[in-house]
Amino acid sequence: MKTLIINGSPRKDGDTAYFIKKIIKEKCNCDIINAYYADFSPCIDCRQCKNGQCIYNDEITNVFNKIDDYDNIFVATPLYFNQPTGMLMAMMSRTQLFFNSKKKLKPKNGYILVVGGGDSVVNSADAEKTIRIMLMGLNVKVKGYVRCLHTSNIKPCNDKEANNEIDVIIKKLL
Repeated sequence: MKTLIINGSPRKDGDTAYFIKKIIKEKCNCDIINAYYADFSPCIDCRQCKNGQCIYNDEITNVFNKIDDYDNIFVATPLYFNQPTGMLMAMMSRTQLFFNSKKKLKPKNGYILVVGGGDSVVNSADAEKTIRIMLMGLNVKVKGYVRCLHTSNIKPCNDKEANNEIDVIIKKLL
């Protein structure tokens, strides 16, 4: 099974990266695109996608051209104000192409990982809803959701529940 990992974190060795590296270590057949390091432009609402094409030809276009090669899409992001990161939101805006497309994409399984710290209440429900909407346009049915919250106080490697949930997902990705 082939998996696309969409990483919304700017930190190459941060809390979100811990879980992504755990997936890669298990020799998952995956490609990774990082919203902070990919060369792309966000949607500008030019409406060209209503004609089945995007005005941009960039790294996101290359990923979208082979989107049906993937069986799974795994979206991983830290939470900023209980939302996906701004760069991930910019990347997700480009999926508008598929909401307007008449082409039916191959069904895929989806998995979501959200990581949050801070001392305030961390609520991931809105982030999950936002990511689910984006995945819906890619014909993805979410099969798993992992929350690793309060990372200011608990390192991801010590969050037993999140690690157990990621281990279950890894088995599904292999």
